[in-house]
Amino acid sequence: MIRDKLKSWCEINGKALHSNVKSIRSLLAPTTKLGVVVKSNAYGHGFDLCAKIFECASVDWLIVNSVQEATALRALGIKLPVYICVQVMPEEVDEVAASEARVVVCDKEIVSKLADIGRALNRPIPCHVKLETGTHRQGLDSESAVEIAEYIFNEPGVYLEGLTTHFADIEDTSNHGFTDGQHQRLEEVADRLRQSGVTLPMVHSASSASTLLRKDLHGDIVRVGIAAYGLWPSSEVSSSFKNLSFSATNPNDLVPALNWKARISQIKEVDSGNSIGYGRTFIAKSRMRIGIIPVGYYEGYDRRLSNIGYVLIEGKKARVCGRVCMNMFMVDLTDLPHVKVGSIATLLGAEKGANVSAEVWANWLGTINYEVVSRINPELPRLSSL
Repeated sequence: MIRDKLKSWCEINGKALHSNVKSIRSLLAPTTKLGVVVKSNAYGHGFDLCAKIFECASVDWLIVNSVQEATALRALGIKLPVYICVQVMPEEVDEVAASEARVVVCDKEIVSKLADIGRALNRPIPCHVKLETGTHRQGLDSESAVEIAEYIFNEPGVYLEGLTTHFADIEDTSNHGFTDGQHQRLEEVADRLRQSGVTLPMVHSASSASTLLRKDLHGDIVRVGIAAYGLWPSSEVSSSFKNLSFSATNPNDLVPALNWKARISQIKEVDSGNSIGYGRTFIAKSRMRIGIIPVGYYEGYDRRLSNIGYVLIEGKKARVCGRVCMNMFMVDLTDLPHVKVGSIATLLGAEKGANVSAEVWANWLGTINYEVVSRINPELPRLSSL
């Protein structure tokens, strides 16, 4: 097996991804499309592998962050509609057309370039106008959004497929007043366009959090990212979801799909009083048995886990001793006498009823689970555990 030749890898549970898609789909109306985000190496889970699994799971759209990712999906043979969730650069419009992706737009010059190509190909390029409703990232104010939407609607080389926005804080609070205001502004612009005679096939705003918590915000398509990989957008979303009456009709919880593994590359004894690692930040208080794990912060095992984190070996915790190095770190094996060179440690994930989850990491690091998984180095192999 390929695993036998690797020092470290990530196992991706395809059954978990299928289960998550099924659970999320059960929350949607039959007319609401399910888009799954595979940007940023599928949130660290492996772009190629996850894109193929999600296509097999019958999601409706795949969502990416760049035209390069859209092109990569086509190179994989993916036939699903692909949505680029950011505005592309003017120099990238030819590649957008070649990838047959739909794209977010906030700039009339780029729309004009897309229209030129669409007319030349006799194939209008689908565009989604991004409305600024309070997040203050990409997007247009209401007047500019209406203007560019009407321009697209009347321009034969492009096709006005949607109006979209992005919520600012729905995953961070149980008070959704700000979200409701954002959604109201989206609907007001959509109504204004329809009243002026503009056909608007899709209006959408729902991310993972709003998909899970607010059926009234689902719109024509939901754009699900972190939840598709079995991770909750936040503890607030997890607890709020479990308190909703409709969650009882959805029997499957989200199932984390990623387990990061590594092999013990060396074992040695360290006498009492000796230090371990750079900076001598860990001093052995008694004779210890330590194991070397051949990944470090380059591979995504964060340096802030030094003297704080632990891995799982045979379902038991082995704490990190000393500073995490660029390509290795050390763990305490004193109470694990049966562990040997080649034994497998779980750096992130579950093992024999124990768990060192992305949320545990996030708590250690003062960050979010999104960052934990997305920063695992893409060079590490992602292997299907199906």
